[in-house]
Amino acid sequence: MKKFTLILIAMIFGASAFTQTLSGYDIMKKSDEVPKSKTSSYTATMTLTDKKGNTRIREVLEKSLELTDSTKSVIIFTKPKDVSGVGYLTISYKEDSSGNKKDSDNWLYMPAMKKVRRISGSESGGDFMGTDFTYDDMGDRGLNKDNFQLIGEEDIDGAACYKVECKAKNSTEKNPRKICWIRKDNFMLCKAEFYDRQNELQRELICSDIKKVDGFWTTGKMLMKNIQKDHSTLIEMNNVSYGESIDESLFTVAALEKGRIR
Repeated sequence: MKKFTLILIAMIFGASAFTQTLSGYDIMKKSDEVPKSKTSSYTATMTLTDKKGNTRIREVLEKSLELTDSTKSVIIFTKPKDVSGVGYLTISYKEDSSGNKKDSDNWLYMPAMKKVRRISGSESGGDFMGTDFTYDDMGDRGLNKDNFQLIGEEDIDGAACYKVECKAKNSTEKNPRKICWIRKDNFMLCKAEFYDRQNELQRELICSDIKKVDGFWTTGKMLMKNIQKDHSTLIEMNNVSYGESIDESLFTVAALEKGRIR
């Protein structure tokens, strides 16, 4: 009986320790650290819908490369003709030993102008190529830019999620407050709400078709709705591939200008 009692106590305390509530920062850090492949490649369809229901469809190619101190990614628009060849190069830096993270470097190439333009930090809140995503959304935001608080738990499409409030340390940002729903089972983002400087809901992101591809958790669809403008952008991932060999020289301004990424 004594042995059974000790086992029961161990099980109770073990379960208690296992289910101990994580902090908002812990949850977002785990989400940021979901395992990624060293290389990835995919094509995607972007569907832009205005308030009258009119749609514009674009197609893009994306490639990324994980390095020891940074992640390099490039997006190339392939269709339609008016945006074909437009390229966006991002180098996102990882945290150093002190937990600090350098801001990402970003360049936009416009073939019609035959010119590469560097996207400054002050432009990060701007719309990315007329979509409902911002340049900041397209990058890898450092955890050191926000304060986090776990404000609840909620199911999204049947998946149990943590509900985390993220407040930017710089209150002048376009979206100084954000609420994220992070799945408990795999720490993938399911939903996010973006609030403007007046604390009014501006945009809503819905992530769906979340599944493993070649052993890596992958989001198949991302729908960003601009509530205030009644406009939306749907990104649907296709031909997702991990682990293929990708030449690091593709992730350069010169490669953008020469149209090497195909």
